[in-house]
Amino acid sequence: MENINWEKIRDEAIEKLVGYIRINTSNPPGNEIEGARYLKSFFDKEDIEAKIFESAPKRGNLKAILKGDGSSPPIILLNHIDVVPVEREKWDVDPFEGKIIDGYIYGRGTIDMKSMAIAELMAMLILKRTNISLKRDIIFLATAGEETGGELGAKWMLDKDPSLLEAAMVFNEGGGIVVKENGEISHYEISLAQKEVFQFTLKAYGTSGHASMPHSDNPNVKLVKALNRLVSWETPFNIIPIVKEFFANIGKNMSDEEKPNYMDIEKGLKDVSFREKITKNLVYNAMLRNTISLTVLSAGTKVNVIPSEASAEIDCRLIPGTDRDRWIKTIKEIIDDESIEFKAGMQSTKGIISPADGEGYKAIYEIAQKMDPGAVVTPFLSVGATDSRYFREKGIPCYDFEPLKLTLKEALLIHGNNERVSVENLGFASRFMYEVVKKVATS
Repeated sequence: MENINWEKIRDEAIEKLVGYIRINTSNPPGNEIEGARYLKSFFDKEDIEAKIFESAPKRGNLKAILKGDGSSPPIILLNHIDVVPVEREKWDVDPFEGKIIDGYIYGRGTIDMKSMAIAELMAMLILKRTNISLKRDIIFLATAGEETGGELGAKWMLDKDPSLLEAAMVFNEGGGIVVKENGEISHYEISLAQKEVFQFTLKAYGTSGHASMPHSDNPNVKLVKALNRLVSWETPFNIIPIVKEFFANIGKNMSDEEKPNYMDIEKGLKDVSFREKITKNLVYNAMLRNTISLTVLSAGTKVNVIPSEASAEIDCRLIPGTDRDRWIKTIKEIIDDESIEFKAGMQSTKGIISPADGEGYKAIYEIAQKMDPGAVVTPFLSVGATDSRYFREKGIPCYDFEPLKLTLKEALLIHGNNERVSVENLGFASRFMYEVVKKVATS
């Protein structure tokens, strides 16, 4: 076994993450080129081939390659450089300082997903330093624009660099290690698929006028009534095999009383008290059905003027396999107002499920058992969208797993205020990714 000082590796990872957080890559505008240069500097110091690709001014993507002997196809360690914007006034610390408080590194992107990037980086650096013989090339791919759809990042790189299509598998964000509030590990979840994004706009038209003279042709009122019908609709359960398997697996850790409901989730949901409990978990609820979120409302410019139009933007996340034409038809039936204009917006590719018997899944499973004997490891349907969809569309299996141990409360800090990750988590993630990458790259 290699003589690796993991405490030293953790400290190095902390230093690199803090420096990475200090580069503000909020998207918009992105400015990922600075993050790409930062990451490239570490590969340059270790004589690992690395190149920056600029998809648009200041929108940088980084590709680094640690060469193997080529006897097996390459693997990709995928991450994104951009982060979502912050509301600075609602943070307790500067979100771009990387301040460490009580063993936690604070900063935008610590969970989503600069910690994962540093863990992947450390895995490659350790493999280079230890001179381990590799059968595959290891490709580190840090991309731009993931938070706004990936058009300037993963999608652009796949279009411009055909060599990426030779990859046997991709490791990316999406799953993770779920920790109970008492600190015990519940399970490891590896995302093999993600829900499909379907966005649309509703627009109502009417007659403008002075607010002192209300009338029945107010577009705001029309839209509000339609939206009320839409958001009040409880979408039906649609349980696909990967979700059924997920609940059966996590049921192994449940009490004897609750276990049967998890082991057969379709039957369990018929129990009113269990259904109420399970759907209060926002992630579980979203795994079980199509979801609808009202996100943007636009109407009027002055408080004393009735506008001539009003609009709303809606974000839906659909269970893989959902018939989109039927979904649109149902939405219009629920709205029940032909005067409301429906306009489809951004739609992701169809949800493709990666195989659970693939090398990537097996490697994560085996390392989980090595580092946490007896751990429950399960396939998972990610309710959010990641760049993995672009690779799955090309037939490349993706194993979305971020080896961070997070409680639900901590996981909800993603995109939130005071986002943070513990230094111990970062050290664990660096070691976990090293073990996984070494396993698949040497076999």
